[in-house]
Amino acid sequence: MLPAITPTIVTWPRCGFPDFPDTGLKELAMPQTRKKTIRLPARIDNLEKLVDFALTALREAGAPEKTVADLHLAIDEACTNCVSYAYPEEPPGEIELTFRTGPEEFEIVIRDWGRPFNPLETPAPDLSLDLDDRPIGGLGVFLMKKFSDRLEYRREGGANVLTIVKETGNGD
Repeated sequence: MLPAITPTIVTWPRCGFPDFPDTGLKELAMPQTRKKTIRLPARIDNLEKLVDFALTALREAGAPEKTVADLHLAIDEACTNCVSYAYPEEPPGEIELTFRTGPEEFEIVIRDWGRPFNPLETPAPDLSLDLDDRPIGGLGVFLMKKFSDRLEYRREGGANVLTIVKETGNGD
């Protein structure tokens, strides 16, 4: 007979998930999703903190380095857009980044309460043009789409909400 798990549950200090005694059933008892959030002023000097937060969360969740590298570019571009354009007036508002993982995907949700902007409506860049002939802008969103499996936007409660999804490959 297995020992009772419920009386010995304690909280993981960093994630808020329960820690179970070593009963051999740890994998069955673990939650299927993890969630971590950071909210900072939308300033250029906070970009590194936001991106590092997401990359650390990906690595802690066991993401392969190729996934981390792909999402690094997408997250950096999305956060840079928020910091650069969401709040045209001083002082800047906030940017919130939420990392979630489940059995089949990694999800990064980037939220700002600045002026409405749907990056998915940005026209695709004309990659056939020489670099000198291309207009400035638009390549970042193209790369976000290229290095994620799904990119979603919605305006919700006065906020721009951009969701970047990368599949884990565990959905078999």
